Amino acid sequence: MRSNLFVIILAILTSCKSNTKKFVLQTKSKTVSIKDGAILYSDIWTISPEVELDEFVPQRFNGEKDVSFISDIDTITFTVKPNKIYDFSIIHNNKKAHTRINTDTLKQVSITPEKTIEYHYQDKNKQSLADTIPFKIGKDNRIYIKASINNSQNLNVIFDTGANAFAVKASILNKKVKMNMDSEVLNSGSDGASMKQRSSKNTLQIKDLIWDDIPFTAIDYKDYEFDAVLGWVAFQNKVIEINYDKQLIIVRKSLQKIPEEYQKIDTDWIRGLPYIKGVLEVNNKTYEGWLEYDSGYSGTLKLSQEFASKNYLTNLKEIGISKSSGSEGILWKTKKHKFKQLNIGSFVISNLTLFISDKDPKGILNNDILGNNILKRFNAIIDLNNFQIYLKPNRHYNSDF
Repeated sequence: MRSNLFVIILAILTSCKSNTKKFVLQTKSKTVSIKDGAILYSDIWTISPEVELDEFVPQRFNGEKDVSFISDIDTITFTVKPNKIYDFSIIHNNKKAHTRINTDTLKQVSITPEKTIEYHYQDKNKQSLADTIPFKIGKDNRIYIKASINNSQNLNVIFDTGANAFAVKASILNKKVKMNMDSEVLNSGSDGASMKQRSSKNTLQIKDLIWDDIPFTAIDYKDYEFDAVLGWVAFQNKVIEINYDKQLIIVRKSLQKIPEEYQKIDTDWIRGLPYIKGVLEVNNKTYEGWLEYDSGYSGTLKLSQEFASKNYLTNLKEIGISKSSGSEGILWKTKKHKFKQLNIGSFVISNLTLFISDKDPKGILNNDILGNNILKRFNAIIDLNNFQIYLKPNRHYNSDF
């Protein structure tokens, strides 16, 4: 379940396709906001026409990500890669400020990153090389964990690799759990984006593991069994193993050697979320793409209308219609199709149902999602130090869909 949560911004994000070609950003304000990958910094950048070259160095990353400069009237976005430069101009009061995005990995980043999320033990004297978190696979295929928020009774929390934040179901506030909503954030899900209430300092506990000062965003999840969402950021700079055979999440600081039975899968981190490469075989043709590794999505594989149209998949024989929603709660119609197989690395998954979105939410990119009805068939090692995923088939591999 995709859920990217950003720092509040009151400006409306507008399309920038025409401006990107001109490499010019127009602004009436002396300050602009910057969206660095999944992080949005509001009114952080002061326009300086008097400076020969004003340089912004984003947070370090692997692969590629989007960096946007956002004014009160305009937006310009670059898809950047490490060790490159991207020059453009910002026009304010008819004066031109020469600006550069520099992704040199040896340079100091322009904005100090937020504090890394870490947990500690209830017993302050405890030391451990690995921590285990038991889970159950729900009827909806999601990973369910028992957890407490702000000393609440145990709640049903899902572990969602398709979320880079923490969320709580709005309907349980002041009932199952108490929170002080003190700000707003922009929530971006697979079905759209809008402003949501946020509580900045909360305590999360799973067994004897405790996270302090955790921000939770209240989202109006409807018709879901879970109370809250735990994104992958709960385990920043860790290596996590999701073992569906033992129903355990095993958390380590590092892993010297990946077990031989695990296969390294082509992995990318796009806008703060994990993606793996998949190859679809349909009507004796193959189609390759990056698929979001999303344990919070209960289905099999959902493709965007953009991907389907680009690869001529919209004319597949339809076997039904379904409706789905993300963190925004907006129902989107998807068409169901059968297709021959999906290849992930050397692994083959045959005769499964494919869902193709009737239309795509505005502004939501890379919306091709691999859900936990497929992911649960593989034990996984997710290296959040090096942003790499490894898979091994488990006892669910050949189970029916």
